[in-house]
Amino acid sequence: MEKPRVLMKDVAKVAGVHQTTVSLALRNHPSLPKSTRERIQKLANEMGYRPDPALSALVAYRQATKNQPSEQVIAWIINVKDPKRIREQHVHRYLMEGAKERASELGYKLDTFWFGTEYKDSKSLNRVLKARGIQGVIFGAFDYYDEPFELDWDLYSAVKVNPLPESLAFDTVLCNQIDAVGKVIGDLKRIGVERIGLAVSEFEEIHKRFTFAAGYHTYRREISPDDWIEPHYFQHGADYREDVMPATLEWARKNKIQAIVSNWNNMDIVARQLTEEGQDCRFVPLDADKRTQKYGGINQDHRENGRRAVDMAVGQIKTFRRGPESSPCTTLVTPKLIPIPDECPIKAELAEGMVAS
Repeated sequence: MEKPRVLMKDVAKVAGVHQTTVSLALRNHPSLPKSTRERIQKLANEMGYRPDPALSALVAYRQATKNQPSEQVIAWIINVKDPKRIREQHVHRYLMEGAKERASELGYKLDTFWFGTEYKDSKSLNRVLKARGIQGVIFGAFDYYDEPFELDWDLYSAVKVNPLPESLAFDTVLCNQIDAVGKVIGDLKRIGVERIGLAVSEFEEIHKRFTFAAGYHTYRREISPDDWIEPHYFQHGADYREDVMPATLEWARKNKIQAIVSNWNNMDIVARQLTEEGQDCRFVPLDADKRTQKYGGINQDHRENGRRAVDMAVGQIKTFRRGPESSPCTTLVTPKLIPIPDECPIKAELAEGMVAS
């Protein structure tokens, strides 16, 4: 005979507390002392208590649809010095658009906090977050920052949308760069391109754990040994015209590259220069924007990344998960392939220019 299901009231009876206390303890609610939560959670586990999925879904639905006395805010923290970058770079713009859209759907408001400009240090930011009763924090457009970031972490549920700041152990949302490179290599092979070169910023590779190179090496089985080319790394802060472009041109000429695969959208300049010299070369972006999507490549779907970050933050808020994670997880969002044209757009544009002249 099947054993009767252990209910919350059964745990409450053995623990000698009210059923409401058990409910709060199992949701890890901070209103109870940590020792009480751990004692009840351990007892419930020993007794074989398991939540009822249908009841949990009903509770979640009621919480989502009930009228809230005031709009809850999720903080979108950025430390980019130049606001122009947020407006003009598609990555930051789409991340914020997706995050704001999803927050609104879930009954929250996303507010931007400019760390380093509006708030000079983490202590001043912490005071404002506490005063406004904000529980959710998302690190959005964040440049390199190696100083301690000190907030009262036991008050906040936190998520990152890129690996920075590296010192903070939080759940993170990223694009699956390994898959992105694999999709591009597969589509280039489809149209007969053999000599494929990967050119990426060394700084970005280091902080993304060399995921572009990992994708390139993972899918090298699709590239013949004679056509294998070591990735080219350039300096992130270097002047493009003075440093990055000449070094990349030299690398591409030397290796007779037919397609430059890069997450920098200005690498079409290098491919155009080579094609004008008589070495047919195309550019395939790993993070296409409005201008470069004509070359095919990858749509990293930054809007979806922003939406997923909000989902994760709200989930943590509702389950009372606060502060750094002992075992943080990374969610990889699958990128979308923009089919690469059979005819090289750069070569076609140059041919049209010659005819016109």
